[in-house]
Amino acid sequence: MFKIGILLPGSTLYPSIGIDFLQGIKSCFKFYNFSKVDFQIETVGFGLKDDELYAAVEKLLLVYDVDIVLAYIGDHHAERLAPLFTAAGKLLIVTNAGANYPLQFGKISHTIFHSLNDCLCTFLTGKYAARIEGESEGIMATSFFDAGYSHTHAIANAFMTEGGRIIHNYVSHYRKEEFNLDPLLGFIKQNQQVNKLLAIYSGDMARLFYEKMLESELNKNLQWYVSPMMFDRTAGDFEEAEPFVPNIRGYVSWVPELANEANKVFLEFYKKEYDKNANFFSLQGWESCLLIMRYLQIRQGTVSTENAINNLKLERINTPRGIIQLTEKGYILGPVHFAEASGKMNVIVKESIIETEPLWEEMCAQIPEEVISGWQNTYLCI
Repeated sequence: MFKIGILLPGSTLYPSIGIDFLQGIKSCFKFYNFSKVDFQIETVGFGLKDDELYAAVEKLLLVYDVDIVLAYIGDHHAERLAPLFTAAGKLLIVTNAGANYPLQFGKISHTIFHSLNDCLCTFLTGKYAARIEGESEGIMATSFFDAGYSHTHAIANAFMTEGGRIIHNYVSHYRKEEFNLDPLLGFIKQNQQVNKLLAIYSGDMARLFYEKMLESELNKNLQWYVSPMMFDRTAGDFEEAEPFVPNIRGYVSWVPELANEANKVFLEFYKKEYDKNANFFSLQGWESCLLIMRYLQIRQGTVSTENAINNLKLERINTPRGIIQLTEKGYILGPVHFAEASGKMNVIVKESIIETEPLWEEMCAQIPEEVISGWQNTYLCI
């Protein structure tokens, strides 16, 4: 019997995030009849309190003697936690959306970083927006919360590196009752030649941004280039799961419309198990499970955790978003997909990039040395 420790996040923005993530994990184990597992679960809130997080991990390793800890936390926590796993000879899998750039120091022992590669998606969206026909000038629009993560730099810097110019930055308030688009609409009205809109929003702010922009006639001439979470259909406080959107474009790691057998199996089995549609978080749980199962199979035939991690780098794991693989630096990379949506979130996947490591390295080469943001909570956990 394998023991798996899971650190679940909390969120007021997405209250179901921990539940969806855990259901994705459990449904995957069940589908593959991998019953030799025992779960020990701790909650870590927004991933802010280092001491509480450290104590939870210590408990999982020392009291419950787990083989793996799967933690929905920010990458930066790994530096402090890794010595615990090195001493115990166990594996830490850090998982999140990937909205912050990868850590810029050497490989961390006994650790795998698994994300949905959000920064890579926004980086590629920024490059695409600059290359597409039209004006070279653009608007950067985001919320106070979403702006605090590296994906904002990734999309804007890529846009400018490819020849675009950001000539207006709009940051909306993080409270729904104080949401106000007047400054942005005022700029658009006075500068109607600027038609490229780069947008990074999530949760309630994404819904409000769509609603208020669509109410304005000024929206009609805009080209929308958006972050992955703007394709999300988690209902939250809204009655409708599918928001009504303008014609949006962007790179994503996953959408339900991906036409591959692994995605079809995931969507159908998850719906059968929980009577609800899968979202980004349940996908992430399912994919984490696939990674764990393959690691455990490899670990049984190796002498150490580090040896098993090295062997895992030779594997190509088939997931609902496509084939994922562990890089030499300990990061999981997968394909990215260029998607368009309009109307009631009617999504069309236009193309896919399968080999993304060269693009990942290109993105990493432009990471600034200085601190970009002081946000320490895990993205989407507020």
